[in-house]
Amino acid sequence: MDAEAHPWPQHGSGAVPIENDAPAEGGVRRGFGAVGFLLDSIRRRRSGRIGLWALVVGLTLGGVWLIAYPFITNFWADRIQNGLQDDFAALQANADPNATGFTASNRPTEGQALTRLRIPKLGVNVIVVEGTSGNALRAGAGHFHDTALPGEPGNVAIAGHRTGYGEPFRHIEKLEKGDQIILETPFATYVYKVGPPFDGHRNPWIVPPTDILVKGPTADAVVTLVTCDPPGTSKNRLIVRGWLVREIDA
Repeated sequence: MDAEAHPWPQHGSGAVPIENDAPAEGGVRRGFGAVGFLLDSIRRRRSGRIGLWALVVGLTLGGVWLIAYPFITNFWADRIQNGLQDDFAALQANADPNATGFTASNRPTEGQALTRLRIPKLGVNVIVVEGTSGNALRAGAGHFHDTALPGEPGNVAIAGHRTGYGEPFRHIEKLEKGDQIILETPFATYVYKVGPPFDGHRNPWIVPPTDILVKGPTADAVVTLVTCDPPGTSKNRLIVRGWLVREIDA
């Protein structure tokens, strides 16, 4: 064997050194290449093509739903509110002039109109229903049934949507000391005012979703508004509290 014509390989048994001055591919480029290879392999199979179309259709429908969701839920809440407005007007018309508030016999049940909530600074004017179940809150705002009723001593706690379903609490983070929160019932109208920071935190303030003390009993007659934070999530709760300053007879 001619040693000069057939030299021993210099890199490993039987290997032939290859000179390559091209730069190595980046991770992103290799990733796209792998995805492209996978998609090409899938397209070659009928079941794969069907799966890809299903994925495209699913993603498209999901995107359309995300865009349409606020409009659909707002329309739904508006229809519910229209009915509640009529119900509340009937409550006012039929209220006993000698009554000072709801009793066990005439207290609204889950989903029924309880009070009208007005926040002049934000232009909020919404009928609050009794209860905070998913069905009840489709009206936009609901009263925690285990808290005080409007005008009563203690804490009147109301939950409201910040996105969708009329989003009555969309901008309650803008409330400041002295801003009015008005609760109108068939018997009287109660004016609350947002207070200053208290108990070492601001007002409004944010708490974790596990903090149920915000709707617990209080020595003063107060109203507590509860909504999700940040908007569109349920990561935390945004709280605003107002103190009763005036009662106006119906």
